[in-house]
Amino acid sequence: MLRKILVIVGPTASGKTDLGIRLAKQFNGEVISVDSRTVYRGMNIGTAKPVGEKQMVGTWKIGDTPLIVVDVPHWGIDLIEPDQDYSIADFKLYAEKKIVEIVGRGKLPILVGGTGLWIDAIVDNLELPEVAPDMELRAELEKKTAAELFAQFETVDPEGALAIDEFNKRRLVRALEVCIKSGKPFSQMKSRGPAKYDAIKIGVEVDRDELRRRIDARVDVMIANGLVDEVRKLADKYGQEFPAMSGIGYRQINFFLNGKANLEAAIVDIKKDTWAFAKRQMTWFKRDPRIHWIKNIDEAIALVTPIL
Repeated sequence: MLRKILVIVGPTASGKTDLGIRLAKQFNGEVISVDSRTVYRGMNIGTAKPVGEKQMVGTWKIGDTPLIVVDVPHWGIDLIEPDQDYSIADFKLYAEKKIVEIVGRGKLPILVGGTGLWIDAIVDNLELPEVAPDMELRAELEKKTAAELFAQFETVDPEGALAIDEFNKRRLVRALEVCIKSGKPFSQMKSRGPAKYDAIKIGVEVDRDELRRRIDARVDVMIANGLVDEVRKLADKYGQEFPAMSGIGYRQINFFLNGKANLEAAIVDIKKDTWAFAKRQMTWFKRDPRIHWIKNIDEAIALVTPIL
């Protein structure tokens, strides 16, 4: 029989983390965070990383400990330093290993996140494209700004553009490299391997006006909790050019720290860009007819109980 897993998706600020905790408690589960930004250590406030403590669960390698959030183990958080490379293939291998371990403990693996392509890679066992690096092509692409790269990628792969971080130059360069070298859209080069999981997919649906209010409120809380200091410390330690710093929140605060914008303008831009990102997330997830959309915990429990 295929391993049964629960998957919770939705746009940023929709309440996925809280729902994952509630369902983990209800169904004896452990959470795997599927978020391309919370994998970075030290990037806590700007990624809305859940608050908890690192604790051992069983016998693990040094550094391979989950974040315990309200008594629920959360894996997939704080895996690498912000200046390290980390790919979708790296995370797929990590998540598959964790699913085996969680099932081995008699627990339910619960994948929670908004990085749609990473979710698909795990759930659908995507066989990722193998295209050899072309250093000359990369050098040419690196001369362009992130905005120029995203516009080019959007033209050659509109579907793939929904799932990529439009400000991460490294990922944009790699995606374009694959498209150009293969002659095919990056999003169409991924084929499904043999099924590994019996996945129950839940989507958290939030009214658009309410979601925008939550996003604005979350950004205000990030600022109040010290986002400016977090970005300053990261810049002092790693510089300002590493790819993870291109993420929403970090990029705008860097503009402020460099004197290119005042703090009020930076905050407005964070809210605007987060809202645009949330809309792209919804467009991506709405394409999947397997997702059951719910609006609250009661609907989620009613949906999952008979299946599990």
